[in-house]
Amino acid sequence: MSNHAEAHHHEAKLGAALVSVMINILLILIKTVVGVLTGSIGILAEAAHSLLDLTASILAFLGIRWAGRPADATHAFGHAKFENLSSWLQMLLLGGTCGVILYEAAARLIRGFTIEVTWYALAVMGVAIVLDFGVSRYLHSTAHHAGGSAALEADALHFVSDMWGAIAVVIGLALAGLGVHAADPIAAILVAIVIGGTAIRSGLRTTAILLDKSPDQTILKQVKAIVAAYPGVVDYHDLRARQAGSQVLLDVCIELKKDTSLGRAHEISHELSEEIRRRVPRVADALVHAEPACRYEPHEEVRHPGH
Repeated sequence: MSNHAEAHHHEAKLGAALVSVMINILLILIKTVVGVLTGSIGILAEAAHSLLDLTASILAFLGIRWAGRPADATHAFGHAKFENLSSWLQMLLLGGTCGVILYEAAARLIRGFTIEVTWYALAVMGVAIVLDFGVSRYLHSTAHHAGGSAALEADALHFVSDMWGAIAVVIGLALAGLGVHAADPIAAILVAIVIGGTAIRSGLRTTAILLDKSPDQTILKQVKAIVAAYPGVVDYHDLRARQAGSQVLLDVCIELKKDTSLGRAHEISHELSEEIRRRVPRVADALVHAEPACRYEPHEEVRHPGH
């Protein structure tokens, strides 16, 4: 991927993160006002959810901004994992929000409460549902067209969970208007369950990346096919890959004919590295090590820390 394309994708992701911040500010304001006026714990729970979403959106913006910094003396492989760290922190915030909502909803069920169901309460939650859906699709689309973004994808999950939470609140308000007052805190509990499920799923995925889990097998299959078919390569082994942000970093040992000169082996290594990065854009760095053929078993995977 060219530097120009990378810069364009980076700016697109930053722009999407800023849109997310602005929409969350709007949602917090309207939900808090309506929640206070009506006394609905469901709407106030959604306002708290949006407040945490705002924090998450700010973390996404900062993570993307820091991830775009070039490699330096202290981060030789770049700063791309700041996106993954941002995503992980967002999941912690979602988990905290879940606990607060569950506590307050349970307290209301035990102590009792009053609630006023109004048309503007339902209207505000309807607007929130539309905004949540639209922004989540926008963030997913931007992340996809920019080659992937852990921070934006995590932020999109916040909006999806917010949308389902808002739907639960609308149902709770409608039932409360019919006299089933317990429906409002029960809707808040459903919001918390949605939030908790989102946090666990995304948190596990992000933790795996931070612990250097191998990327998607589709990418590895593409790389293996390129290496195996490359002219001059007799075999390969010790293919290793890890993920940083949306980028993949890998290294592989290739086996060449024993009569291949040192100069030619060097050229093949660099040419193959460029070919991998050209044909698999997600691969940001490919270190290719050349050695004489028949030293190891064919296609043997990682067996030691390095070679």
